[in-house]
Amino acid sequence: MHDIDKIYFEVGAARSGTMFLGRVLSSHPMIAHWDRPNYILRHGNAWKPDDCLRKEDATPRAKRYIRRRFHEYWKASGREGLLVTSQASVLAMDFVNEVFPNVKFIHIYRDGREVASSQKGKWATKTSPGRIIRNRLPGVPITDMPAYAGEFMALVIRRLFGGKPRLRFGPRIEDWKRLSQSMDRLQFTARTWVGCVSAARRVGLALPEGRYCEVRFEDLLRDPEGETAKLLEFMELPPSTEVEAYIKDNVVPSMSGKWLKNLSEAELNLMMPEMRDLLEELGYDV
Repeated sequence: MHDIDKIYFEVGAARSGTMFLGRVLSSHPMIAHWDRPNYILRHGNAWKPDDCLRKEDATPRAKRYIRRRFHEYWKASGREGLLVTSQASVLAMDFVNEVFPNVKFIHIYRDGREVASSQKGKWATKTSPGRIIRNRLPGVPITDMPAYAGEFMALVIRRLFGGKPRLRFGPRIEDWKRLSQSMDRLQFTARTWVGCVSAARRVGLALPEGRYCEVRFEDLLRDPEGETAKLLEFMELPPSTEVEAYIKDNVVPSMSGKWLKNLSEAELNLMMPEMRDLLEELGYDV
């Protein structure tokens, strides 16, 4: 009941290219796209302090609700498959796999130093209170509103009256609040990146063959046609002129190594103890 023929979850740490890749893949005419239905995915677990949902958190009640909402969205699209972009689910792949046993995961990752550099550039960005409410409230199940009321009000008050700048982006790792208050911001960014990428690989690489695929953001920019062709093959979708056209019109190769200019030696010294091992494991030069 409420099965979806083809469902794909695209996950990744913040500022790793998840939204970009979602737009590329969702230009395929056979695919519907749902961007960040995170509040629906958290139904039944709305009071949890982080995004680390586990298999046991997928209670029968939660699964029924999530499957129904996703099925309704997919059926209304009239498409063959559903692509879900969800950064938060990078920490909850066991949970997602329990809810959707036929799901395929696409994990996009990026050099953690580039991630930190990109996030640093966004720390001072301000969003109007009205936009916060418009973007977030419609996705919250009515019965879960009390769990998020305090969070929303704090965001609005901070935007209206000032206060601490944004401390984090993207998924909430375990114990994130204490860590964000006790660590330097870039050090916390590095810890979060490691937590997100490691969590995805730990679950994904243990799945049966054909259920998990990784793509490096830098490779996607360097060879968008080739990397996208591999992803469509993984998704069991035919080549698409629409995808090719989107790539041609929107993908501009960017220079790698921007962190070399944007991060000081002192900042790198704060981050590298956190991320060095994983950068090496992923094949980045350190």
